[in-house]
Amino acid sequence: METSASSTAYGLTAALNGELAAGERLLWSASPDPRRLKAAFSMWLFAVPWTVFSIVWTGLAAAPWLSGPPNDAMGWGFGIAFPLFGIPFILVGLWMLNKPLHIRKEAASTIYGLTNRRLIRIILGKTRQTDFVQLDHMGPVSCLAAEDGWGTLTVQTGSHVDSDGDRVTDSFVIAGVPQVEKLRRLLIECLEKNHRE
Repeated sequence: METSASSTAYGLTAALNGELAAGERLLWSASPDPRRLKAAFSMWLFAVPWTVFSIVWTGLAAAPWLSGPPNDAMGWGFGIAFPLFGIPFILVGLWMLNKPLHIRKEAASTIYGLTNRRLIRIILGKTRQTDFVQLDHMGPVSCLAAEDGWGTLTVQTGSHVDSDGDRVTDSFVIAGVPQVEKLRRLLIECLEKNHRE
């Protein structure tokens, strides 16, 4: 009887193979290891104090209600407005605390593939998300590899101007995968071959 993990792996592999177009060859594929995506938890260095401060501030703002309702209209206004003002900050804090856990959960349902034409990422969940970047739309490639061969490969795919007017680099990131150096070499070979053609 198949385990849930092997069933998921089979489903991801089938989804990746089903994504290939006629004449497209799969050169490399892998799924990320959720346990290796520790960088996302650096967000907690900001999220924990943010959330604690938001809860304490909202609690202090609501504390006067413990001694009974206010006696005047201004007391009612501040007594309602200040605690309500804190609720969105608490919700943002909870979202930040949950984000790294969501990233790890999503990684367990993700597969990456390199073909002779493009890089592909497929995420299976309640819906199927497929992202890819063609070889001829790729810029500089950077690779960060651990001693055991696991690591992250980042491909620049362009840039855009954000709402502040700053130029932001767009990237396709393949994080927490095995044999990342092999992926880098294969990708460079594909890019060189693509430029010669």
